[in-house]
Amino acid sequence: MPGVFVNYRTGDGEWAAALVKRELSARFGADQVFYASQSIRLGEDFSREILSGLRRCEVLLALIGPRWVNAVDREGVRRLDKPDDWVRREILEAFDCGLRVIPVLMDGIDPLREADLPDVLQRVARCQYLRIHHRSDDLDLPRLVDELVELVPELVTSRPIPAPARQAWPVEGELRSPITEFRAALAGPPGQTVSDRVQAAAGAALELLTEARYPTSGQLDDADLPAELENRLTGYEHDLAPLLRLVAIGVRSGDRRHDDLWTSLVERFLQPAPHQRGTQEVWTNSTVYPALLLVYVIGVAGVAAGREDLVHRTLCKTVIIGTDGRTTTPILRALALRNVVDPRHAASLPLWREAPPKQALSVQLRQVLSRVFFNILDGSAFDWAFADYEFLRSLLELHDAPFSSLGEFAVSLDRDDFVIYDRNAARLDADSALLRSGAFGGDTRQVAAAWRELRQATRARYA
Repeated sequence: MPGVFVNYRTGDGEWAAALVKRELSARFGADQVFYASQSIRLGEDFSREILSGLRRCEVLLALIGPRWVNAVDREGVRRLDKPDDWVRREILEAFDCGLRVIPVLMDGIDPLREADLPDVLQRVARCQYLRIHHRSDDLDLPRLVDELVELVPELVTSRPIPAPARQAWPVEGELRSPITEFRAALAGPPGQTVSDRVQAAAGAALELLTEARYPTSGQLDDADLPAELENRLTGYEHDLAPLLRLVAIGVRSGDRRHDDLWTSLVERFLQPAPHQRGTQEVWTNSTVYPALLLVYVIGVAGVAAGREDLVHRTLCKTVIIGTDGRTTTPILRALALRNVVDPRHAASLPLWREAPPKQALSVQLRQVLSRVFFNILDGSAFDWAFADYEFLRSLLELHDAPFSSLGEFAVSLDRDDFVIYDRNAARLDADSALLRSGAFGGDTRQVAAAWRELRQATRARYA
């Protein structure tokens, strides 16, 4: 029977190992996950059962925390250097048996280096790794499940679906991750399946975005505001995570049949809501952060799929309705970065302080969405699509008004000068999907004018 072996060091990765074990057991069945503290019965031979369990598996997940490389025993000897160390023995046995070994790096630690490992373990540093962070486990764990479903399809074909799951995912005799099911729905004939699943995920997210959970009333001291704002934005990121991944996959597919679905989602998340008396502006502004996340996912995926027409439709033709029910504002303006998180606040958030002060929100969005797009866009493809989306957004803003939400790309624009423009030249041609959709009035001269404005704005603000 195929299975997953969870390898971890006591005192270094229990929290992640427990989360991984729980998630994989729920998806694939407890009998397909070997987790030493629960998979070995009392009185059984520990050594024999571990090695026997490992040999029945297809994959070993090596949970690697900050102490994994340098942990020592009571005599001060590094554990990885000891032949009887169980973490070491399990990994070596996995290699000998032909298992796929996947390092899972915890909480932002650096990738392993061969020079830091014993000779017999240096191969681990060459294995493609995954990451899991306690602040983003709701993104990272489904991503891990998706990877295992793709790598070892047999994991999901031998367990009957329990009744509640069968109602949600009606595939007889099979359990697959929601992401795998969604990809299958996208590849199928037109129907309500894709829309139903996306709208269900949107409804689940919206149920979390309540005044009780994210109050807008009350005042905070300046000293307390940064940490509270950061916690709130992180909460929004977690609550939107399942929906964002579906949208990223759907838009990246390039299927035009669902364009109305993506824009309607943005409108749904921007329905005006009454605020309590005494509302603090920073909290009112932050309530549209979920919509900003959605717009960015649509934009990045649209650029990657060659759907710049969808990007233009989302930014310039989708509007937010004012609380009076009459006034409307294009998303391009309503969700300008400075209107969502004031740059002064963004630069003061505890975990954002390392970013360039005026691009702190852009940096955060890139980091959050890099996890959303894992296994959808490769690293460099994601970085380019993200920068190109922000570049195109800035040009569209400057075509309409003198202010632009300059993203992270602006920091290096002076150094690279025309590199990003040249990379986007085909997108800005008169025959491009972007201009044919009505952007810049379809006039390349207007593109050139916006480009000049962008270069001047960058040099004025960030030189």
